[in-house]
Amino acid sequence: MLKFFRTIRKKLIEQNKVRNYIFYAIGEILLVVIGILIALQVNNWNEDRKNRMYEVTMLEEVRRELIKDSEIIESWIPNLKSVQYSFSALAVMKNDPNHSLDSLDIHLQRVRGYGITLNINKSPYEAIKSAGLDRISNQEIRNNLSSLYGYHIESVEEWINEVFRVELFTRNDIFYQLFDPVAVPDDTGGFSSELTIENPSLLFKNPTFDELLLRSSWPLTNTIRRLSKIHEKMEILSEQIAQEINQ
Repeated sequence: MLKFFRTIRKKLIEQNKVRNYIFYAIGEILLVVIGILIALQVNNWNEDRKNRMYEVTMLEEVRRELIKDSEIIESWIPNLKSVQYSFSALAVMKNDPNHSLDSLDIHLQRVRGYGITLNINKSPYEAIKSAGLDRISNQEIRNNLSSLYGYHIESVEEWINEVFRVELFTRNDIFYQLFDPVAVPDDTGGFSSELTIENPSLLFKNPTFDELLLRSSWPLTNTIRRLSKIHEKMEILSEQIAQEINQ
């Protein structure tokens, strides 16, 4: 009988050892799994941190160029509006014989000398596009980036380079038909040209003067509208980027 109990006790001890071993093995496995999960999570955190750093860096570059280009466009708009006013003033002088002609030369010089060259820096956007726009987490910013640089800017550049500049060349030709510019020395040691207006009434009756007013004023109006629109979109995107960076 004693031998029987000893056998039972031995088996229980062995079973307890097996149970302890199983618990130990399970614990080891759990520790390994938890370690792997922690390592994966840390790796994900590091990847997210790197992606965020990249995103912020690229957005900062885009915003920096946006601010520069926006300020240039903003400075153009009032100048172009002043030219637009001069066209209107010339039309009033032509149609109102009693209107003062004291500012005639100023308005003619203004409409003669204006012009712009649009050169927006798209390099930061192209860099983001090459790396993948999906790396920008904010979908609204992604959409606005694509819309601004992929459509609106290209549309304005095409308008200015293919329509507006052609009209400016035409304006120059018309001026040479209307006037015989005289070269005079300027303060820089070079020369500038002055317009000779002998008889304003004859100038106003000249059909070429009508052509000047008609051909030059309409593209100017469209240019102001297009530049104002793109300036507004630049300001909105710049503000969105600033908010995203400061989160």
